[in-house]
Amino acid sequence: MPKANGGPGRVVSGGEFYSPIVSREKTQQVFLAELRQAKMCQTPRHEHALAYLTVVLTGDYAEYESSHSFELGAFNAIFNPCGVVHAGAFGQSGARLFTVELREEYLKQLGVAVSSTPLLDSGLGTMLWPGLRLYSAFKKQLADPLTLEGHVLEILAAASKSKPTGRTPPLWFRRTREQLHAEFKNHLSMAELASQAGVHPVHLARVFRSQLGQTAGDYVRQLRVRSACDLLRDREFPLAAIAAECGFADQSHFTRIFKRAAGTTPGEFRKLHSPV
Repeated sequence: MPKANGGPGRVVSGGEFYSPIVSREKTQQVFLAELRQAKMCQTPRHEHALAYLTVVLTGDYAEYESSHSFELGAFNAIFNPCGVVHAGAFGQSGARLFTVELREEYLKQLGVAVSSTPLLDSGLGTMLWPGLRLYSAFKKQLADPLTLEGHVLEILAAASKSKPTGRTPPLWFRRTREQLHAEFKNHLSMAELASQAGVHPVHLARVFRSQLGQTAGDYVRQLRVRSACDLLRDREFPLAAIAAECGFADQSHFTRIFKRAAGTTPGEFRKLHSPV
């Protein structure tokens, strides 16, 4: 596998990419672009002049740095600060990417310091969802500037430098998260989760909020929506069946929760992301 070691790579300017550009747009805050690499290939070592978010829409994509490697499938996202030297690699069928490059003057205007190291979001963090909402607005070309900037600011909030909390999650909390990943399609209660963890439900709710910044219910909804994203790529899978498969009460409930997370309905999402 390629490694981004040795001296600095070529500096890539804002709006410039090694992969073919399908569509692009620029605002006072960002450069937006959809890229499509149709076949397996590698990019040379390089660094970007601007900090940016990459959302993998389809296919497989990897980045290799001097000390880390990141392998991303569909609906994974990675944030890179400017100046990180890496090489890229596309899987056998290529990949389709959406990139959000943050203009330096915009960051200075806001007084925001972004993370100095890459951040990966495999679908349960806080970068993928605003990234997908921004992509949906970008493709529809219907969103007003205020809406677009709102999505950008959500991404910035997730990518900003933050002080470590110093709070190590207890072992029981890790087991609870594993249980949610395994059983998110079922209708679990806080009382059941707390009983199996051996803690009081109030304490479980408090620790969940302090560790993840959201409730257990919010976390389960993310798991369900993330699972639905993969199933929606199959055009033959009915929406009602996906709703049932992922643990939603019905198709209406599925549509409402999905649109809140992804910024579009399941049907519209399918048109944007399923293979032609």
